[in-house]
Amino acid sequence: MQTLFEEALKRKNIRFQKNVKTADLCTFRIGGACRYLIEPQCIGELVESILLCEHTRVPYEVIGRGSNLLFADAFIPIALIRTTALNGLVVQNGELIAACGISLPRLAQKAAALGFFDLAFACGIPGTLGGGVYMNAGAHGSDLASLVKWVDVLHPQTGEIRTLFNKELSFSYRNSIFQQENIVALRACLALRCPSELDKIQAQMHALLNRRQATQPVSLPSAGSVFKRINNGASMGKIIDELGLKGMRCGNAAVSQKHAGFIVNLGGAKAADVCTLIDCIKGIVKRKKGIDATTEIRFLGFEKSQPGT
Repeated sequence: MQTLFEEALKRKNIRFQKNVKTADLCTFRIGGACRYLIEPQCIGELVESILLCEHTRVPYEVIGRGSNLLFADAFIPIALIRTTALNGLVVQNGELIAACGISLPRLAQKAAALGFFDLAFACGIPGTLGGGVYMNAGAHGSDLASLVKWVDVLHPQTGEIRTLFNKELSFSYRNSIFQQENIVALRACLALRCPSELDKIQAQMHALLNRRQATQPVSLPSAGSVFKRINNGASMGKIIDELGLKGMRCGNAAVSQKHAGFIVNLGGAKAADVCTLIDCIKGIVKRKKGIDATTEIRFLGFEKSQPGT
């Protein structure tokens, strides 16, 4: 079956590699390897790659820039379909229509250039539009749910492509319909509603990036905020800090000294180190505060139950 799968990819001229290090595919710089890395160059190739995996029963996951992922240390016998080459963008009547692989900072810059403030909050979020829609990414009190007008989605099992509008996407805090249903975001339309002067938008974005540099461990590999806020909106980073857990280590994974909501890779950290550290933090937070902490990062390639679930 693998031979047929590879031959089909070659026949369709879809780029792929075998036995690729997953640490190179995520911002955590942690992981073993995957069987295939498929890199579609257009949305059509993305759809064909997914349907080919479905048809040949090759397990797969769609990923973007890997800014919210932790890969297992072991070899993962799946195909990773990476969308980062899919960065098409069209401006139409005050709306941005963009492919799923475009980066959120690029979208923020484009919106600013058009004279709109709406996406300024996303200027420092290192993920893609597809990943952002999946997670309902946000920062500084704003999120994508307020901007997404519609998303074109693929139903892998049927091959159907249809458009889901905002109310159908079940957006909530760091959540969306994509986490409940087996569908894949292909492209999305963002409606821009807040005009402003370019210099004011750029000044705000510059301030946000400086704040990020000052308060987050951007110089060390991480997957961003590990834990979701709790139900009352309180920051888990603040709670972890209050418990004196900054600097807590397991192997070369550590709670950031700069921002307690981040776990950083000090160099050569293993996924097992990160998972053990997450479980330790969860246990302490539960004992000391009575809070059940849940993770917002995705875990790929783990056989046992994931931390934070």
